Amino acid sequence: MTGQAAGHPERVRRLFDAKAATWSQKYGPDGRLAGRLTRLAHAAGYHVQVRGRILDLGCGTGDLARCLSAAGFQVTGCDVSASMLSQAAALDAAGTVDWVRLDPDWRVLPFSADAFDAVVASSVLEYVDAPAAVLDECARVVRPGSVVLATVPDLTHPVRWAESMARLGLILPGLSAAAESWPRLGSYLTYLRISRQRHSAHWWSVAAARAGLVTLPVQQRPAEHAPLRLFTFQRPATEKATR
Repeated sequence: MTGQAAGHPERVRRLFDAKAATWSQKYGPDGRLAGRLTRLAHAAGYHVQVRGRILDLGCGTGDLARCLSAAGFQVTGCDVSASMLSQAAALDAAGTVDWVRLDPDWRVLPFSADAFDAVVASSVLEYVDAPAAVLDECARVVRPGSVVLATVPDLTHPVRWAESMARLGLILPGLSAAAESWPRLGSYLTYLRISRQRHSAHWWSVAAARAGLVTLPVQQRPAEHAPLRLFTFQRPATEKATR
């Protein structure tokens, strides 16, 4: 996508190329991202019939894509990181998923209109320059009546409060100095700089509406409160003046 600051898409690519070798470990039984697989697979199963076509946008090492494929869906995974896709293909020994590399500066997804029964964008929109434009492409490639499942940072979660302070510079100068001798902290600060689309739930719903998508209600019990908010955006079954 075109950037508000030159080089941002390339910085995103480099960030995830660097994480590719160990990324899949986060989805293991004790990994901190394991819950995403259950949550998103459940949502996909609710909205998409078995054998339906699903696009995993920003698939990383393909853990969610393989999970959805094992559940009986036809899955295509795409990403800007060649290293992530290399890991994904290596882990997909049976070749059940179609892997597609995107240019970091992509504007149009390389898929025809109405090609999928759902698009899943797990922690993707926070990294792009123009979320509404990405959502517009998601709306184009799903069939009328189908959904876009997207997770974004939940600003009501305490973890995001601390990140917001760092991003506003209230504690960032001290952290930046400490990062010189603590590589993991430096990596985290890089993530905070690149993961820059931090918005309210209302903002995301408005962005989706501009792309012609309707925000469906999502039930989330307090015990399930996580740093990520799951949105279900639907392309209307009957196209009106929303697009």
